[in-house]
Amino acid sequence: MRRLRTSAALLPALGLVMASALAGCSDDPPPRPVQAVPTDTGVVHLPTSAAPTTDSAGHRIQQLPAPSSHPALSEERVRGFDYSYLKPVGWSEGERDLDPPPDTLVQPDDTDVPAFIAVERPIRIGSSSLKEAVERLRTGFEGKGFRPLAAPERQIGGYSAMGIVVDQSDELRHVYYVAVYAEQAFAIRLTYDPGHPESLDVYRAVLDSWSWG
Repeated sequence: MRRLRTSAALLPALGLVMASALAGCSDDPPPRPVQAVPTDTGVVHLPTSAAPTTDSAGHRIQQLPAPSSHPALSEERVRGFDYSYLKPVGWSEGERDLDPPPDTLVQPDDTDVPAFIAVERPIRIGSSSLKEAVERLRTGFEGKGFRPLAAPERQIGGYSAMGIVVDQSDELRHVYYVAVYAEQAFAIRLTYDPGHPESLDVYRAVLDSWSWG
């Protein structure tokens, strides 16, 4: 039986840093909404050949492996506070000795697969921006001695999300995506062994199935 063993020094950083640094930040001016760029139908726009190397905050991106499988999702939705997502086939809701305890957590039924997906309890951030929330989270990890990199930006349930990648060891990686919904920061975390990239595909499928409210 193989289970991930995570350092107690790392796990509290997310909840504690976001709770202490983001709470009470509602006096900041609200971020300016991003305006959609109209498509010029008279010009053919060719996609760029190279992926971006930094995120919108200027942090270097850790490129993640391309999808290598198509994980099956059940029709059962895992429901948390103001969100839900489809439960992957072969995964079940479970518990881990995490501090603070997550809002929801799913993990493989096969105990030899070292991975879990956890959604941290949402933190109210008022009018603080997504970038500010992620930057405070990044600072918390740096204070623990880690060197977090950015994950490629994406959408989660139609809302912009920014990510952080933290390598705790060669066999233990944490990927966090943070999105802001209803003035609350939601951090969705995958902890897995990079030698088993199929867990990353499951994580992507969960994020793709995300619904708010």
